[in-house]
Amino acid sequence: MMISLHFLLDDETLRPGLAAVAGQAGLCLCPDGLPVRCARGEALRVTRAAAEARITYPSRAAFFRGVGLLARCLAGDGGTEICETPRFERCGVMLDCSRGAVLRVDAVKRILRAMALMGLDLAMMYTEDTYAVPEQPYWGHLRGRYTAGELRELDAYAGMLGIEMIPCIQTLAHLERVLAWPQMQKYRDAQDVLLTGEHEPATYELLRQCIRAAAAPFSSRRIHIGMDEAYWMGRGLYWNKYGAVSRTEMMRTHLRLVKRILDEEGLEAMMWSDMHFSAARDEGVYHPESELTPEILSAAPPDIGLVYWDYYHEDNAAYANMLEKHAQFEAPTIFAGGIWTWLGPAADYRKTFAATLPALEECVRHHVREVFATAWMDDGAECNHLCLLYGLSLFAEYNYTGAWDEAEAAARFFAATGLGAEAFLAMSRFNEAPGLHLQKASTANPCRVLLYEDPLIPMFEKDLPHNAEYAAHYAALAGQFDGWAAEFPSMAPQYGAYAALGRALSAKCRWRGAAADAVRGRDRAAAAALLPLADENIAALTALRDAWYAQWMDTNKPFGFEVLDIRLGGVRARFETAKKRMAAFADGTLADIPELSCEQLPVLTDEDGAFRCRNLWANMATASCMGKSFG
Repeated sequence: MMISLHFLLDDETLRPGLAAVAGQAGLCLCPDGLPVRCARGEALRVTRAAAEARITYPSRAAFFRGVGLLARCLAGDGGTEICETPRFERCGVMLDCSRGAVLRVDAVKRILRAMALMGLDLAMMYTEDTYAVPEQPYWGHLRGRYTAGELRELDAYAGMLGIEMIPCIQTLAHLERVLAWPQMQKYRDAQDVLLTGEHEPATYELLRQCIRAAAAPFSSRRIHIGMDEAYWMGRGLYWNKYGAVSRTEMMRTHLRLVKRILDEEGLEAMMWSDMHFSAARDEGVYHPESELTPEILSAAPPDIGLVYWDYYHEDNAAYANMLEKHAQFEAPTIFAGGIWTWLGPAADYRKTFAATLPALEECVRHHVREVFATAWMDDGAECNHLCLLYGLSLFAEYNYTGAWDEAEAAARFFAATGLGAEAFLAMSRFNEAPGLHLQKASTANPCRVLLYEDPLIPMFEKDLPHNAEYAAHYAALAGQFDGWAAEFPSMAPQYGAYAALGRALSAKCRWRGAAADAVRGRDRAAAAALLPLADENIAALTALRDAWYAQWMDTNKPFGFEVLDIRLGGVRARFETAKKRMAAFADGTLADIPELSCEQLPVLTDEDGAFRCRNLWANMATASCMGKSFG
C-alpha cells in the first residue's frame, strides 16, 4: 500500500532524489498527500502528527534517511518521533567490481537508492582494472570494464542522493588479471605486483594514466589507491634487476612517486594500511604484536588516509589494539569492515554480525571518523551483490543509533528496501550444516565444498559425513527460498537461485551418502538404484546453472559468468561420467570404481575436529592440478 505525501522542501535540489527513492520506500508523491515540512537542523528528527509530518536534517544523506524513517513511522508502528545523530562523518560501502562480476549501472543505482534511505553517504567502486584507461587498451579488456560515461552517470546519481562516490583502484598489487596479458608483462615485478622504483618511469606513466582516468568521471577529488597485500613486491624482476631492498624502503619510494602524481592531479588519497604492518612483522596481516618503528611511521605520508581493514576478529580487544597502533601514524585512520559475501554462493550474516559490532564499537571509542563496509567477491563472485543489502543496514543503524536492535532494524530495513530481513539471515544457513564445528572466530562454507566436490572422488567425506542431515537441511532451505521468491518479486532472481542451490545440494548429498557405500560394499543392486539419482543431480545442476544465469544477468554485465558456467558445467559433466561408471559397475562391466572405493583422509578438519575454512574452487574440485592461471 502506497502512502501519499506532499513534501514541502526548503531545498528544491532534493526533489529529484526524493522522486527516485519514493517508490522504493512505498511513498506516493502528490499535492493532496499528507504535508511533510523539511528543514535543515543540527540533528535528524522525524515527527508525525495527524495533520502533518516534519523532517529536520543535518545533511542530504540524513534527509533521505529521514524519508525512510517517515515511511516507517507512517506504517503505524514506528512511533511519532525519531531523533538520531550519526557517530561517523562518513559511512558507506565499497562494491567489489573486480572479481568477475561487474555490476550493471542500473543495479548500482538500486543499491544507491537503498543506501540513501538508510542514510549512508559514501560509495566506492572497487575496480582493479575494470575501468577504461584510454592509453591502455588491455586495461580491463574482456572483463566488462566501466566506461567513463557510465561512471559519470553513477556519480551524478549518487550525488543526487547525498552520497559521495569515490574511485577505488590499485596502484601496486592485486593486478594479476591485467598483468597476465603478454603486452602488459613489462610492468610486472612478480605475481600481481607492479615493477616499482625510481628507475622504472614506464610504471609511473602507466599509473598517471590510470589515476587520471579513474578520477576524471567523479566530482569528488578523493581516491582510494589500494596498495594492500603486495607480498611479492621486490621479489621478482625487481630482485633480478636491483637486488634486495627492504620492503619499507620500497614502499617509501613508491608512495613518494605516487604521491607526486596525486598532487599534480589535485587528488586526496587513502590507501590500505596493511603493508606498513607487514613491514613491522611479516607474520600474517596486522599481527597483534607489531611494533611500528620510526622508519615505518615516517614512510607513511601524513596526508594519505590509512584504511585499516579487518573482517575477522570477534572481540573488542583485537580492534582496540590495532586502532591504537594506527593512531601512532600522522595520517588519519579509516576503518573498513566486511559484509561476508566472499565465501561462495551464500552471504554469511552470522560472521558479519559477530565481527562488525565490536569493530564499530571500538571505532566510536577511538574517534574514527570514517567507516565503510567491504563486500568482496573473491574467486568468481558466486554471491550476488544484492545479498549485501541487509549488511548495509547494520552499518547504517549502528551509525545513527549506536546500537543494533534486530526487530527495529528489520522494520527499518523493510522501509528502505521493501524486503524482509528473514531471507537474508537464512542465506547464512547454507553455511551452517548440521553437526559442523567451527574453529574459534572462524567461519565455514560447506555449501560450496559440497557443490564442487567431485561425485566420483568424495574428497571431503571425512570432513562432512552427515549426508542425510545435510540433504534434509538443504531441501528445507530450498522450500523457504521458493516462498520468499514469490513474496518478494524484486529479489526473485536471487532467491530463486538459492532455492535451486538448495535442491542441487540436497540431491548431491543423497548421492554422496550412498555412492561410495554401494561400491565399497560391492552392492551392484544399490548401484543400479543410484542411476535415477544421477539423473536427478544432472537435472538439478542444470536448473541451478539456469538460475545463476538469471540472477547474474539481473545485476551484472555478462563478462565473468563464463567462470560459473565452466564450474557448474564441470560438475554436471562429472555427474554424467559418474552415471556412466556407476552403470558399468552395476552391470558387472567394471569390477570396481577405484576413485570411489579408495580410502579418504580428513582435509578440512583440524586435530580438534573443527572445520578449517578454505575458499578456492580449484581446491574443492580436484586434488589434481587445474593448470597455472598466471604468466
